[in-house]
Amino acid sequence: MKTGNVTGNVYKRSVHRKIETNGIGVKGAEYGEGCAFLTSENVDKAPEKAKQLWITAQSLSVWSGAEGAKLCVYEAVNRAAATAVGKGEAKVRMVSMQLMLPADCQEQELQKMTVAAQEAAQKLQVTLADVKVHVSGAVIAPVATAEALAEVWTAPAGAALSARAGQQIVMTKWAGLAGTVRLEKTYREALLKRYPAQLLDDVAQLEQHFSILPEAAVAGKSGVGLACAVSEGGVFHALWTLAEQAGTGLEVSLKKIPIRQETVEICNELDVNPYELSGNGSLLFVTDQGEMLAEQLQQQKIPAAVIGFLSADNDRVIVNGEERRFLEPANTDAIYRME
Repeated sequence: MKTGNVTGNVYKRSVHRKIETNGIGVKGAEYGEGCAFLTSENVDKAPEKAKQLWITAQSLSVWSGAEGAKLCVYEAVNRAAATAVGKGEAKVRMVSMQLMLPADCQEQELQKMTVAAQEAAQKLQVTLADVKVHVSGAVIAPVATAEALAEVWTAPAGAALSARAGQQIVMTKWAGLAGTVRLEKTYREALLKRYPAQLLDDVAQLEQHFSILPEAAVAGKSGVGLACAVSEGGVFHALWTLAEQAGTGLEVSLKKIPIRQETVEICNELDVNPYELSGNGSLLFVTDQGEMLAEQLQQQKIPAAVIGFLSADNDRVIVNGEERRFLEPANTDAIYRME
């Protein structure tokens, strides 16, 4: 395709006709507008004395093609939902996307990326309101970025929740969730030499767990003051971020961090640290009632476990049996260190 903004016909064929603005009060962008707008929902039903707050969250995927576009939508929406936890009644309303394509990219690839993003948005029940597409010689592979917008009706003054030392840390689902799916797709042929096809097929099905909206909704009604969506860099990165946001230290038991056997097998075979592997689809909470929250989540068929607690000092410690080691500042995702 030619350098610059994609032409009107290409945009209409491969973008505009592929997305549906199915959100209430949302108008998606037409070609050339580069914007979308939405109206507030249920203003008359807002909590008494509540104030309206808008939260934005961004994501950038360096995984090229349709897979990258899809994961980008999930990550942006998950981050927005996690940020809204503890701030009031919240709903992620829409997501917009920007695609930067190399000059040799074919229109069919653009269509695949748009369709993948739209399918992710539909599964999340969030409107994909706009997709901005630009062709540039500055990139050698398609790059996707996304921004999600959440509407929050905040609690009355003085009722805001916060994190503090002594609270328990709850984790949903499993370490390395999205990264495991990516490794299976990238190295499937090599992995088939070691593992049965059924195991790898089971990994591919884990994609259905990429959304954290269900657990965020439960947490928002359960007195959770802080949440952090696990994404690039894995659960270790998310734990560091959680402690930074709380302004505390933490202590986490490595053996209590949930991890699927499929992840263990694949990461061992490929020599990848699963705790530093993209964990999109998992969420961390801090709460006074960790066991109760974990039980509530499990009743909703959402895997959850208490893995540690916030500490009064600034030490971030991972405990593994008799070994205690300090958590290091955010490292690059393990998948990038394979080569």
